[in-house]
Amino acid sequence: MITHGDDLLISGAWLLGIGTLVGAIGQTRQTLTSTDLGKDLVLKGNGIEAVGNSLQAIGRSKMLNPENERTETYFIFGSWLEAIGNISDAAGIGMQLSGSVEEGIRTDAIGSGIQGLGAAIEAIGASLTEETISRSFEIKGNGLISAGSFLESVGNIFILNEKVRLGEHILLLGSWTQVFGAFILIEAFSLGPEPEPEKGKDGHNRHYCYANYR
Repeated sequence: MITHGDDLLISGAWLLGIGTLVGAIGQTRQTLTSTDLGKDLVLKGNGIEAVGNSLQAIGRSKMLNPENERTETYFIFGSWLEAIGNISDAAGIGMQLSGSVEEGIRTDAIGSGIQGLGAAIEAIGASLTEETISRSFEIKGNGLISAGSFLESVGNIFILNEKVRLGEHILLLGSWTQVFGAFILIEAFSLGPEPEPEKGKDGHNRHYCYANYR
């Protein structure tokens, strides 16, 4: 049976997917036009991602128990870091749109770095648990989100160093890398419960576990 915490995880994953897609579309428009066209979508995308990450952190917190506390702590901490990073990204882009371009880009670079660190911590948490198909997807998804976020941070650093076109293309690569990672996570959280092996004819009932949270 799917718990309320599971619902929050799945909802958060979908919001993360939507947010990364909106941001990537905005970044594509910005890169192709060499203007600020699309920055508003990038800002909105980061806001949506922050909500998604927050829902995942809350969902994980609701599912804590003594048996999984250590590994779930990685997921909770990582999700909150991602949310903080996305909020910083949104704030940085807002600053750029309001005229504080250099400071905004610097804030965006820091935020992307924080987001990348958070996703990396989640990938580490997934690697410490029992190997299942869903956990494998979680590792790959969070790994791609981490890589994409760090690419965005590097892209902003290039822009700060007046290598604007190269920086914009790195930002574009990073944004779409995150989209692929987010949709892999959606698949991971959508696999549903997997049955544990039956224990034989010894009178025990069959048990089910939600593969993502074992």
